[in-house]
Amino acid sequence: MSTAIVIPARMKSTRFPGKPLIDMDGRPLIRRCFDICQSFGYDTYVLTDSQEIADVITKFNVIWTSPDCTDGTDRCLSAIGDELHYDKYINVQGDTSNPNITVIKAIEKALDDHYVIQAHKKMTPEGQADPTVCKMVQTNNVVHWYVRSALAYGDFSLGYHGYTPEAKRRWNTFTHYEEEKIESIEAMRWIQNNDMIKTVCCEDDGIEINEQKDYELWKKLYK
Repeated sequence: MSTAIVIPARMKSTRFPGKPLIDMDGRPLIRRCFDICQSFGYDTYVLTDSQEIADVITKFNVIWTSPDCTDGTDRCLSAIGDELHYDKYINVQGDTSNPNITVIKAIEKALDDHYVIQAHKKMTPEGQADPTVCKMVQTNNVVHWYVRSALAYGDFSLGYHGYTPEAKRRWNTFTHYEEEKIESIEAMRWIQNNDMIKTVCCEDDGIEINEQKDYELWKKLYK
């Protein structure tokens, strides 16, 4: 079965505008993410509506998506069956500073049994108390809910998702509810539309660049 890596990226992040082009040891963040993913041997594409982002990626690996896409999942699924034709798609968020092949392989395998997968890792008490961190509530690898508020439980939602073409068919029928907009977590849409998103537990020590503080931490640890 064929698998591609898709990396959605936009310039208008509300928490860190322009972050795809921040310097990551001589490369823009989005280029670093792309280069590492491509080195794993998969067909790799950046999905964007930004010329600035496209300019730092080889043109054959850019898929243009509509500015009307509401989020990264929407951007990825919009390209399935139109621009891209594979059996499996691994969505690596464009703010992933150190993409992890072990996580990608785990999602790829899990897609044999379900059409939408997200990776997670165990969360520390410090992470559970941090209101900026996206927390996943799951049992036996079935996701029940997501939240950003401080909790005494929950797992860390990693920026890796997997889809099959069946995921697109279902996604296009979904309603966009207010709670998802408040939390800014589009994966909630599966649950709120009485569908199911499954998860796999992975080890990952990479840093997602969501805010300026994450960028400063990356520079401290990796530069």
